[in-house]
Amino acid sequence: MNETKIIILGTCAMLLPVTAIIVFVIVYNRRQRFQRDKMERIEEMHCQEMLEASVASQENVRRQIGGDLHDEIGTLLSATRMSLSQISKYKDNPVRRDLLLKQTQVLLNDTLNNVRMLSKELMPSTLYEFGLIIALKDFTEKMTEYTGIMVCFSHGELLEVFDKKIELALYRTVQELVNNALKHAKASVISVQLQIRKSDLVLQVSDNGIGFDLAEVNQPNRGIGIKNIESRISIIKGNIKIDVEKGRGSSFEVSVAL
Repeated sequence: MNETKIIILGTCAMLLPVTAIIVFVIVYNRRQRFQRDKMERIEEMHCQEMLEASVASQENVRRQIGGDLHDEIGTLLSATRMSLSQISKYKDNPVRRDLLLKQTQVLLNDTLNNVRMLSKELMPSTLYEFGLIIALKDFTEKMTEYTGIMVCFSHGELLEVFDKKIELALYRTVQELVNNALKHAKASVISVQLQIRKSDLVLQVSDNGIGFDLAEVNQPNRGIGIKNIESRISIIKGNIKIDVEKGRGSSFEVSVAL
């Protein structure tokens, strides 16, 4: 009888560690599965946010184009049509007719110039003809000239031309960050830097302005904000680091593997 008890106790003693290991493995696997599911949900939510930001950005562009076409091009074309309709009334008055013809020509030239400006906004010709470095140099020089605020661009000895998708995404990112700094940051200096770091193309945009609260700016009721930039960078599989807070300047660093 005692031997039976000893066997049972010995068997239990051996089974306890095995049972503990089995329980540990089950709990560990469940926790791993829970963490994996949680990460997948977070990633799915992030992708959804990026998609929404991308769609919102496209809608904003469409609204801007529609507004420009209506306000600028539409108005000029209406004035041109009215001017043309007046010409037939003065076929017996050469002086007045020639004056109206010249006026119509001016209106048509203005319309053409506005169409060209709108086309450049949609597809910057400097970027496609000469590459990102020349385009950023041209953009920052114009911003300095037009606003009186120092917008500096440096690229060291970097002179390469990169994939057009990467160049366009980085160019639009610089445009948006510089415009935001000019409108909201109250900065006196904005710096744009482009460099190669290991195997990455790295873009840095910083200013000496008043900064902002990142969480506040990213609220849905405040527009697409930084998410718009994040969405653009995610398309080219890049990463963005943001260093900003209220009371001091902001710094954005975008890196893209080449």
